[in-house]
Amino acid sequence: MNDSISMFIDDELNLDEKVTFVKNVHNEDRFYAETVDLLEQEKLLRSDVVLSVPMVQLKQKSPKKGFRFSFKPLFRVAEFGVMAALVLFFVFSLQPKEDAGIVTKRFVIYQPGVSSVQIAGSFTDWHNVPMKMVGPSGYWEIELDVTKGEHKYVYIVGDNKKIADPTILMKERDDFGSENSVLIVEA
Repeated sequence: MNDSISMFIDDELNLDEKVTFVKNVHNEDRFYAETVDLLEQEKLLRSDVVLSVPMVQLKQKSPKKGFRFSFKPLFRVAEFGVMAALVLFFVFSLQPKEDAGIVTKRFVIYQPGVSSVQIAGSFTDWHNVPMKMVGPSGYWEIELDVTKGEHKYVYIVGDNKKIADPTILMKERDDFGSENSVLIVEA
C-alpha cells in the first residue's frame, strides 16, 4: 500500500491503478490520514527552505447524516500525493545490510532550477558527493552507505550555497557559520 502512495505522487500509476488507490484512501481511514500527513510534508519540502517544520494535526470529521458523495477527498489525495511518496521514501530508505552497523540511506532534496546539488557529511569524510537529478521534477537524490551512529551533513546547492536538510529536525551550527543536519542512524 505504501508503494502505491509513492507511485501516485510520482505519477507512475495508470488510470486504473489511480482509481484503486483513491478507493483505498477513501475506504481506509488510517491510510487516508497517513497519505494526507505525508502530502502536507511534501508541500513544505517543495516550498523554499524552511527553518522549522510545523506539527501537522489532522482534523477529525464528524459523521454526517445520510450518504453524500464528495470529490473533495480525491482532490486532497492528488494535491498531497507527492508529499506522501517523498516521506515514504525517507521512512523506508533505511535498509539494513548484511554487514551489521551499515545501512543504505536515500537522501532527497527538492531544488528546481539549479545546475547541481551535492551532499557532504561525516559519512563522506566531508567530501562533496554529486547527487543525481530525478527527471525534470526538481528533485535530487543519492543513496549512500552510512554507518550506525550520529552523523552531520549539509547539501551544497549550485556553486556553493550550503543548506541543511529541511526534512531533518535536528540541526547544529558548525564552526563556519553554516547549519548542518544531524542524522541518527540505528542499525
